[in-house]
Amino acid sequence: MQIGRSSPEGSTDAKELTTVGYIYAFRLGALEKFKIGQTTMTPEKRRSSLQTSCDQPLKLFDAIETDEHKALELHIKDVWGHRRSTEGGTEIYHLTETEAAQLFSDCRTWVTEDLPKQRRTEELEAIEPDPTELPSDEQTRELRSQWIKLHDEEIRAKQEFDRAVAARARVETELKLTIGTAAGIEGVATWETDVKSRRISPDLVQAREPELFELSLVPTLNAKKFEALLKGLGREGEYESFQEIRYTRKFKIAE
Repeated sequence: MQIGRSSPEGSTDAKELTTVGYIYAFRLGALEKFKIGQTTMTPEKRRSSLQTSCDQPLKLFDAIETDEHKALELHIKDVWGHRRSTEGGTEIYHLTETEAAQLFSDCRTWVTEDLPKQRRTEELEAIEPDPTELPSDEQTRELRSQWIKLHDEEIRAKQEFDRAVAARARVETELKLTIGTAAGIEGVATWETDVKSRRISPDLVQAREPELFELSLVPTLNAKKFEALLKGLGREGEYESFQEIRYTRKFKIAE
């Protein structure tokens, strides 16, 4: 796993560019706002491409070079997502300079220490374990106690979150009923029309472009139909022989 600070442009060869990327943070002028994301460009090239759509000068605050840039970006969203802006794009984070420095310090620790352990557990999930049970010791018993404590905290936090979501939904319903058929309430809230979803309509395509419709069809194997065909041939016992089986290991804390 490669990790480091940003390198000067041109210092990474073409082969590395296919696998190595960056997590970057650009500060927006003197504001307590940072644009944080991942790229396979050098930070300077990324800054140039971002600057055209930003009205504040972007200055590189920090960057991490790593082949786990995509996983690291997801980690940042998981841990610091509550500080992401609802305006100006999802890469904008409201942070003080101290908080931004802490974010990158945490990221370096996570990608060099925590993520490799997660990757190893992913490998171990796919193997068939031997029946051995290891003896417990003080460290593993302490880890078990920590797991139980954190699990209880997680349940309480989720319950509190669910209550807050339900309460906010009730308040939002009251506001929507007050707005009715209007576009909103001045200085309070708006309720305007937006696109709910977009999807290709098979009926429209078939009616207007029948040839393209036929070309767009992708046949797939229907497992139930295949099973019924085998049964009709008296070969239902062969069904499982056609299955691709994937195993995973289920973790369970001892009672």
